[in-house]
Amino acid sequence: MIDLHLHLDGSLSEEDFRYLANRQNKKLGSDFPNNTHVPDGCTSLEEYLSKFDLPLSFMQDEFSIAYVTSSLVDRLYKLGFIYAEIRFAPQLHTLKGMSQEDAVISAIAGLNNGLKGKTDFDANLILCTMRQADYQTNLETIVLAEKYCKSKVVAVDMAGPEAFHTGDFYIQLFEEAKKRNLNITIHAGEACGSSEVENAIKNLHAQRIGHGIHLNLSMDNIKLIQEKRIGFEFCPTSNLQTKSLSSYNDVPIKDFLRFGIPVTVNSDNMTCSNTNVLHEFAHLNKVFKFSKYELSQLLNNSIDISFTDIKTKEKLRKLLSQRIDSFYLQVISDK
Repeated sequence: MIDLHLHLDGSLSEEDFRYLANRQNKKLGSDFPNNTHVPDGCTSLEEYLSKFDLPLSFMQDEFSIAYVTSSLVDRLYKLGFIYAEIRFAPQLHTLKGMSQEDAVISAIAGLNNGLKGKTDFDANLILCTMRQADYQTNLETIVLAEKYCKSKVVAVDMAGPEAFHTGDFYIQLFEEAKKRNLNITIHAGEACGSSEVENAIKNLHAQRIGHGIHLNLSMDNIKLIQEKRIGFEFCPTSNLQTKSLSSYNDVPIKDFLRFGIPVTVNSDNMTCSNTNVLHEFAHLNKVFKFSKYELSQLLNNSIDISFTDIKTKEKLRKLLSQRIDSFYLQVISDK
């Protein structure tokens, strides 16, 4: 399996929480671990995002960031993944004196530690800017992405509450990212409509769109996406929890496939959404009954639009061809 849209702070395991709570002498709350998952009654993206408060409170020092990054890599490897792009916002880890750069260096160290000895798995990092942050804070993230672009940082992102901070405010910021030749993915079309997706592509230089489920598949938009080869990172369970969609039936994955749009399936947050990519495929398969060819197409899309290097993509295609039968069996048998 492959996950291109995976937030580090939304994917701490129960064991991670317990270990860090003991190490930091903190309380987890009487309702732990339920307080790490989005409740069934979640009403919006803003309520969903509040579930990041607890994990972020444990991730304010170098050791903790390195630890949870390494732990996530280990879990993905044990689940049979072959590749992942793990994203986080360095600026959210500066509440106790750590700098953004300290956070990035720690995540890189944790990633490299977790990858040791894993010949059939690779992972990279994406640094998130935040919609609610000021320009200078976000620019610092962009500068760090450029500085560490040869040290497992492969792209920048923009995350946060989309409805209150539209993309129009960030055109200058992503002009800077473009000037620095950084790969760009943008959260868009999750809480807002098609115009935010179109804006991200036309004005923010997005090569990939996080979510994008509300894109209007007009002929003009389809032509734009096909010409620019824009990839889409669908995260179905997350979209149901934020009430962006009503059911898995509403995920427009077949429409995107029909128009040749490189759409992918991802988890968003393994812990907050209580899922992983295998479960996401299984949920969708119950509705859409994927053929093995369609599953292979979706996973090959993930390889194609990933921000890794050509050599790694070639290796991933070989691994996928070897494991596709196993992956398909897992999807159709997952309950």
